[in-house]
Amino acid sequence: MSAFSNEYYLVIQTIHLLSAVTFGGVVIFEVLILESLHKRLSSKVMMEIEAGIIERARTFMPVVIVLLYATGVLMLRAHFPNLSTMPESSFGRLLLVKIVLAAIVLVCFITAMTLHFLNKMKPAIFKAIHLIVFACIIGIVVLAKAMFA
Repeated sequence: MSAFSNEYYLVIQTIHLLSAVTFGGVVIFEVLILESLHKRLSSKVMMEIEAGIIERARTFMPVVIVLLYATGVLMLRAHFPNLSTMPESSFGRLLLVKIVLAAIVLVCFITAMTLHFLNKMKPAIFKAIHLIVFACIIGIVVLAKAMFA
């Protein structure tokens, strides 16, 4: 990790972890908590709740995503200045899988934002995207733990 001094790396890592917790927390809340309310509340109330959450998330989530991915790239370059050496270690191989999952999350996020702005987001698509992102986030957390075990 010669790309940054240890102090800078720790700041970058902290920003990355806070961004990951924020993004992951929102998705986990939506999948595990919000979805369960559909059975208990009227459609009108749910639409108002979801609209409020989406409106609020749109104000900060793009910044969180940029910070999450930018710091991820910086940490990647700190660990692997030469990316071709990644498959040579178990840490690098786990990180490659994590990067694939993070790429899937990014594609889902961009897709969701695009469909929302085009007014083409359907409830089934919204739910599918959230389930895919939820599964990827769980995978990323498990891989992160395995990388530093």
